[in-house]
Amino acid sequence: MVHRDVISVTSRAQKVKVEPGAGTLLWILQRLSSYGLLLFLPIHLYFTYFTKLDTPALTYNGMRETFSAFPLWYVLNEGLLLICALFHGLNGFRNVIYDWTTNSAVRHTVNFLLIVLGIAGAILGFWTLWALA
Repeated sequence: MVHRDVISVTSRAQKVKVEPGAGTLLWILQRLSSYGLLLFLPIHLYFTYFTKLDTPALTYNGMRETFSAFPLWYVLNEGLLLICALFHGLNGFRNVIYDWTTNSAVRHTVNFLLIVLGIAGAILGFWTLWALA
């Protein structure tokens, strides 16, 4: 472990234990998830608002009809959009907390809570996709 002076929003620099390479994977995944959002969100909006089917797109029956018309593309796009959005949002919130505090107990608690929230969000999202099938 290396001790580095880290300047954050606190009034003075603090000694923080930093492992070499720590955070690099999350940084790369944050960038990749942003590209995923740029790709999957317009497709989601197209399926939701612009597919010309007989029923309105913003009702449960309309969404089921869209799903039945494009089953593979719909599930693939919505599932990947869900994963990218959850990761990007929760990791961004984690980064804000890490900038705000250097207390390791707070950071560990936030990590745990965000992992639980992410798993719960993924379960609910995929459960909803399953209900459309």
